[in-house]
Amino acid sequence: MRGRAIERFDQFSFASGRLARPVYYAGDDRAPALLLMPEIAGFSPGLRLFAERLIEARFRVFVPWLFGPLGRRAPLRNAMRLCVSREFAHLRAGVSSPITAWLRALTAHISKHAGATRIGAIGMCLTGAFAIPLIIDPHVVAAVAAQPSVPLSPLFVAFGVGRESRLSRLNVSDRELAEARTRLDAGTAHLLSVRCRPDRLCPQAKIDRLRREFSVGLEIREYAEATERNSLGERPHATFTKEYRLEPRASADHYSRRAFADLIAFFDRHLRS
Repeated sequence: MRGRAIERFDQFSFASGRLARPVYYAGDDRAPALLLMPEIAGFSPGLRLFAERLIEARFRVFVPWLFGPLGRRAPLRNAMRLCVSREFAHLRAGVSSPITAWLRALTAHISKHAGATRIGAIGMCLTGAFAIPLIIDPHVVAAVAAQPSVPLSPLFVAFGVGRESRLSRLNVSDRELAEARTRLDAGTAHLLSVRCRPDRLCPQAKIDRLRREFSVGLEIREYAEATERNSLGERPHATFTKEYRLEPRASADHYSRRAFADLIAFFDRHLRS
């Protein structure tokens, strides 16, 4: 399986089990490796710009093309298709998506063939909680769960109401939560969770759930005031992609810039030392 060429990026096809997907990569082959998973918008221009910023920060970035049209945003189309996808476990609570096993195999492949003994991983929105099953892989020593949103609560998104027990659900199995906890407790892996305070796609309850599950090895960063809105008048959500792109001339204290600086510092600590 081969995807369309993207300027600056090379690609290879990776197969594991019954799944095969193109993987795009770029950056100095001596730099630490990062696996960047797409958010619900897919392999969008915003995702590509984020990948390029990571490359400029001296990382080698690998982006698997998991779903959606290449090169443009399609959040609604992707959401409808992935809700019925077995690979993504129908986006259900308490069940890890089978695609995370493929992603773990990919990190092992990157480690073997790219000479990257320690790998970082970034999941966002739809893939935010995928960072947790990836921690189980011994090659992944630093992972980021950015605004983990699945499963969504439509009532909370629309009106800001919902039961804590429902809002805190994650699409990760109890077994894999426990296995990830073991690595964090041992200090062999580290997890960073990121969200914006006004965000209703990723409720505070999900971050509180992570705090309860992982008492060791977890860092939490929350940005923006609860009343803040972006330049489109929306509640900020996609911290590293859309929110960053909407403010091309933002100062260093803008929440998207502070979040990116904290992200780089997190990976520098755990992948370069």
